[in-house]
Amino acid sequence: MKENSGNSSSAMPCHSQPSSTGSRHASIVEMLSTPPAIPVSTPAYDVVDSVSLSRNPSVSSLDSNMSTTTYCLTTVHSQKWQHIALSQLIEQNKLIFVDGSVSVEEAFNTLVKYNLTSLPVEAFPGDMNCLTFDYNDLNSYLLLVLNKIKVNNDAVARDCQMGRPVPVGEIVKLTPKNQFYKLSETENLSTVMGILGSGVHRVAITDTEMTKIKGILSQRRLIKYLWDNARQFSNLEPLLNSSLRELGIGVLDSTAQPTNRHSRVISIQGEEPLIMALYKMHTERISSIAVVDSQGNLLGNISVTDVKHVTRTSQYPLLHNTCRHFISIILNSRGLEMGKDSFPIFHVYPTSSLARTLAKIVATKAHRLWIVQPDSSAVTSSPVSSNSNSASVSDP
Repeated sequence: MKENSGNSSSAMPCHSQPSSTGSRHASIVEMLSTPPAIPVSTPAYDVVDSVSLSRNPSVSSLDSNMSTTTYCLTTVHSQKWQHIALSQLIEQNKLIFVDGSVSVEEAFNTLVKYNLTSLPVEAFPGDMNCLTFDYNDLNSYLLLVLNKIKVNNDAVARDCQMGRPVPVGEIVKLTPKNQFYKLSETENLSTVMGILGSGVHRVAITDTEMTKIKGILSQRRLIKYLWDNARQFSNLEPLLNSSLRELGIGVLDSTAQPTNRHSRVISIQGEEPLIMALYKMHTERISSIAVVDSQGNLLGNISVTDVKHVTRTSQYPLLHNTCRHFISIILNSRGLEMGKDSFPIFHVYPTSSLARTLAKIVATKAHRLWIVQPDSSAVTSSPVSSNSNSASVSDP
């Protein structure tokens, strides 16, 4: 995959501030390419002793509480990051659950209301083996409504196509999912890193007895936590200073066979209809797809979370328009919601350092970045994603 030099991916307007010389402005990524400074040491009783990684007010792909992540116990960070107990990473907030009997529409509205990317779906109160409802399920539901896929439940398929309410508990059973992992709060980061690094998007953190879910830890939240506190973990410095190529992140050789750790790039042509991108994500069991032109230049990215832009009947014409057109709609929507300079930086290079890559993910709140070759190269590359089975900064 190559960089499209005439595309917003390589000429993105960035938030900036005056440089020390006054001759240029530093981009937000340049400012964040160095981990945050270590907070001034304060007595333990004055320091918040936990980092917000719970699902309320946000989950998985959304902001952590900045004031909470800034102040961490010095005693916690004096040890190696791998040994930090998960109990140190949970804020005691109420989790948001939905009952399996509510409709898919209600579950989707709950995602939007609380700014979430997934919800535990309980068959009964206190259900410890609950499945989760996320945007992959919403994508499957939309494809069912449009009669684009088949499932082993004729009643559910019929209700979808006739516009009847469908229980979310039925939909989540129909979408292939990773195992729902649960870890006790007494486990450490080393354990959860191995799970999240295998392609699992999120892990439930329970109490010591494993009878109650206390929080959810996602790939993206973990990346943000490690980045925010990187200066306090000196053993991370050699990794942060290494390039993606040196670390072997991404399949940079197009002839290499995909493995369970480095999967192939799955892409779609920009002139293909959006409905094909949604269908391809469903059949390939991926949460994001690269949009490329006929020359293999990266045009943009479509994620399952973008399904929220086509949930209303009035938006259905977008499904039959091109992926390239849909990308422009997404960028315009983000600009209106978050400011004209909010367009995402969604690519890095094989020569980019791990520090710069993490900085981009954290600064742009992106789910994934694509590794691209400079314009002069025709070598294909692969995605680097914080929540997929492709090569990842969390090394799945």
